Amino acid sequence: MAFSGSPKIRILCLFLSALLVLFAAPAAGSDAIGEATAILERWTSFHWGRDCLVWIVHYPEELVDPWVDSEAARGGMSEGEREEYRKAFVSELRIGDTEPFLVTIYAFGPRPLDFGGFASSVRLVTKNGDAVPPLSYEGKFDQPVSGIVQGLVFFPKQRDKEFSVAMRRLGVVEEQLFSFGGEGAGSTPVASLPPEKEKEVVVVELPPAPKKEPPKPKPVKDPPPQMLTPPPVPAQPVELAELQPRPAPEPVMPEPAEEPKKNVVFISRDKTLELFISHWIAGDTKAMYGLLSSATKTLLNEDQFGKQVNATGLRLSLRDGYKVQWLDGDRAKVITAQKMLVFRTLRSKTLSLVKEDKIWKVTW
Repeated sequence: MAFSGSPKIRILCLFLSALLVLFAAPAAGSDAIGEATAILERWTSFHWGRDCLVWIVHYPEELVDPWVDSEAARGGMSEGEREEYRKAFVSELRIGDTEPFLVTIYAFGPRPLDFGGFASSVRLVTKNGDAVPPLSYEGKFDQPVSGIVQGLVFFPKQRDKEFSVAMRRLGVVEEQLFSFGGEGAGSTPVASLPPEKEKEVVVVELPPAPKKEPPKPKPVKDPPPQMLTPPPVPAQPVELAELQPRPAPEPVMPEPAEEPKKNVVFISRDKTLELFISHWIAGDTKAMYGLLSSATKTLLNEDQFGKQVNATGLRLSLRDGYKVQWLDGDRAKVITAQKMLVFRTLRSKTLSLVKEDKIWKVTW
């Protein structure tokens, strides 16, 4: 798709396209993702500044259940995995004790956007007009902004959800107010596309095609005369004595087979860890338990180990990708990115590998 016009128009078109991709709902779990999308629609606001575009999304408590349900349906989570994902989601976004906002700033001007101290440039404005400073935010906002910068900003928990976010030093007005739909504006979209115009149909009349004369039939040639085959040769008579069964040969006793030699396959340290993680991704805790060291098996039986694996909530994010960072002493940190709405948070699990009878084992 090609965009023409001023740079701001092109950027706006790209931004609206990104919104459409963000709010596109898959067929599976359509009820849950539809509800989550409607909530995100109500709590999304964006404004232009001087050579910048700012996009703010609030994550309210009402978003937790439909979002977790949609992710659980899409990823095929078990009940335990779903509960662990829910805990991680609430913990990472601090939804229980703060008002979290995802702030995205796109600065495309000739000079970086400098807030001169982000804490003094952003406020949560309540219904009564009180300006509340942020509790915390990511330090990247205190640096001059070039390109796209995205991070979380946390404000104190509010009982009344009719609030806005005010941001200064965007270059157009002294203070830009980002308002949200709240509970009463569920039908108001963040951005809408113009109605599609009725397509014009052009009819072109063509002259009638000239009539074609039917093709003349081709003469059929007579088939060549068939050659007569010679009569079959009569079968020679066979004496009945020749048809009697012949005596069977004496059976030959087979020689005793040699016992197969047992082949012992030695798997390297790295391959052992990869095999362990592949069983983890497949949800096969029984196969994982078979690769554990005797020390771990002494502490945990198979059922206890399976519960600990499910409690990590890392299986689905491992399926999307992971990185192994080897540490000293045959220890390895398995790092994966867990999806939290439009951003990802890094989580890890450190494992140790030990040799038992020349075979590598995993210590949980």
